[in-house]
This record gives sequence, structure tokens and C-alpha cells, in this order.
Amino acid sequence: MVEASATPDSVMVLLVGGVTLLAILLRHLCAQLRFPALVGYILIGLGLRLSHDVIPIMDPAVRGAFDLLAALGLVALLFRVGLGSNPQRLLAKLPGASVIWLISVIVSGGVGYYAARWIGFDMVPSLVAGVALTATSIGVALPPWQAAGALGSEQGSLVLDVAELDDISGVVLMALLLGIIPTLTAGNGVAWGGVLTTGAGLLTSLAAFAAGCYIFARWLEPPLTRALVQHERAPARMLIVVAMGSLIAALAGMLGFSLAIGALFAGLMFSKAPRRIHRDRAYIVLYDFLSPFFFIGIGLKLEPAALTGALGAGGLLLVAAVLGKVIGTALPARLVAPRGSALVIAVSMVPRAEIAMVIVDQAGRYGSEVVPPTLYGAMTMVTLATCALTPAVVERLLAAQPTGPPDANGPNQVSAGR
Repeated sequence: MVEASATPDSVMVLLVGGVTLLAILLRHLCAQLRFPALVGYILIGLGLRLSHDVIPIMDPAVRGAFDLLAALGLVALLFRVGLGSNPQRLLAKLPGASVIWLISVIVSGGVGYYAARWIGFDMVPSLVAGVALTATSIGVALPPWQAAGALGSEQGSLVLDVAELDDISGVVLMALLLGIIPTLTAGNGVAWGGVLTTGAGLLTSLAAFAAGCYIFARWLEPPLTRALVQHERAPARMLIVVAMGSLIAALAGMLGFSLAIGALFAGLMFSKAPRRIHRDRAYIVLYDFLSPFFFIGIGLKLEPAALTGALGAGGLLLVAAVLGKVIGTALPARLVAPRGSALVIAVSMVPRAEIAMVIVDQAGRYGSEVVPPTLYGAMTMVTLATCALTPAVVERLLAAQPTGPPDANGPNQVSAGR
């Protein structure tokens, strides 16, 4: 006689199904409260972690399933960032946007690094905080721009351009950081010669990988997508693109980069694909299913005991996150942006979400010496606070200034969709 019991597989399926339903419900609730959905997703993960302390539901098999889904969610997030970018348009906009972007990255990264050092973190965790705070999440600040009909205006286009450059540079800086972390943590003191050698080698490898991606995008992607559009139905053609993106992401990981790097480059490779592929419902459904699990994984990794200690560090890093982007963006924006728009552009750069947490999460794989639980909790607090508060501030700033007319056919509509 077979004794009925809850097998790990049944618990796993139960939790994944329940979490998926809860994520959908919280997404709608967050939309009503005008909060980004990632706030709800992180809270789901934290809730699972706290529940496990009462009822041990996250055994190794179940946790492995959530880790796999989180990795696939990471690939889905970065693939979409790349897919929504337009490299050719960005190159055309570089003369204006690059001034703001470069100063913003330097200032926000420097402020983040020195704030973390002042709090008491060692050099390597402070570098992680500094690199994470260079990135932004323009998707959080987009709704007020869209509601004001200003996304197609000159300042709206500039916001999107700078944010896309932030995303790409944040992932590249992450690749460099992850490459030099083993050298920095070798235990023999910081050998800057070794760091420079490692960094130069990594940049060379990254350039070679980027060149291979460019060759694919330039000569292989156009006939491939034409064939998919002509010979495959809607679900299959996008699934083939996603499968190829996953293979490229995995290849990047095997070459010593990260899944995030590969997923971003894969998205960039297909960024010129026909719109019917970009808007394919099969991909939207797949993205909506997988992407929450990355943020749920963030919540699962939070140490409840460290959250209390992270309050002070999180508050100080939040101040650094806001000041770094506002000062670093507003000052150069006064030189190249439309008059009176520097502040609203700068505040739109304040949210830190997917890229910032990807950087912290990937660095955290090297252990607590690189990303202590307090830093992990503090950066999660920065993400939650900046994403929850920024949209309302941007809305007020846009309402207080004249904006250009909406441009429904503007060049940034694909980027806005992310």
C-alpha cells in the first residue's frame, strides 16, 4: 500500500504555481498603488524566506527550481533591455547624451563607492555598491512621461538615450568588476598590476565577443528573421529567437562573463528585427512568467537577521543613490538639455532596479566577503525606495513645466515599451 505524502516535486509545482498567481495579483495591486511590480515580487521572495523559517518548504530541490527560474528571469530581463535598445540611434545621439551619461556614471559611481566606504564596507563591497549605483531603471520613471505626453519631446528622448547608455555601461562595468574580483580577493593584498592585466584581458575578450555578436547582427540576423517571419507562425518564431538568445547568454557564461552580459548582447543582436517579432505575444507571455522570478530570488536571498542592520546602511546608500544621480545628471544636463528640464531628467535617472540588482546579485555569487548580507539588504532597500518614490516626484516636476507635444511616431517607442 502506497503511503500518501507530499513529494518534493508536488511541493515544487505547488509553490511555483502559487507564486505565479500571487505575482500576477501583486502586479495588478502595485499598478493600482502606482508602485513598480518588482516591489511586490521582492516581497514575495522575502515572504517565502520567512515562511521557510516557520515551515521548511524550501528544501534543496525546491530552492534549486527557484534558482533556475531566477536565472531564466535574469536572461529574460537583460534580453529585453537589449531588444528594446537601438544601437544605431544611440550612436547618432552620442554627442548630446554621452556628456550627461559619462558624468552621471562617474559621479554616481564615485558617490556610491565613497558612501559605502564611509559606512564601513571594505573596498570590494564598496566597488560593488559603486558599480550598481551607476545604473538606472528608466522603466520606473516612464509612466509619468507617458501620461504627460512628453516621451516624444526632446527632453523625453534625451532621458531614454541616457538611460539606455546607463544600462549598457552598467552591464559592461559589471563584467569588468566580476572579472577582477578574484584578483582583488586573492588574499595577498591588492596587486594593481595584476588587476590591470586581468582587466585588459577581460576587455579584449569582451571586445572579441562583441565583434562576434556584431557579425551575427550585421550579416546573419536579417536573413534569419526574414525566414522566421515568412515560414514560422507567431509562437514558434519568437521561441526560436529566445532559444538562440539563451544559447548566446550561456556561451557568455562559459567564456567567463555572466549570463547577464550574454543576454544583453543577444537582445542587441536582435534589436533590428521586425516589429512583429518584438511584439510577439509568445515572448510577452514568456517574459511575464520568467522575469518576476529574478526579483523573487532577490527576496529569497535576503537574510532576515541582516535586514535590521541594513536599515542604517540602506538609508545612507539611498541618500548617495539620489544625490549621485541628481548631481551627476543635472549639472551636465544644464548644458545640453532643453532649458528648465535638467532637474526632471536627473530625477528620472534616480530609480535603481533590474540592472543594479543584477550587479549585486551576480557579485554576490563570490560570497559574503564580496557582498555581505548587510550590503545585499541595503541595496534591496535602495531599489524598493527609489522605485516607489521616484514616479510621484517626476510627475510633479513634469506638471510644473511646459512639455513638448507627444510624438506617437518618435524613435523611442520600442524602448519605452520595456
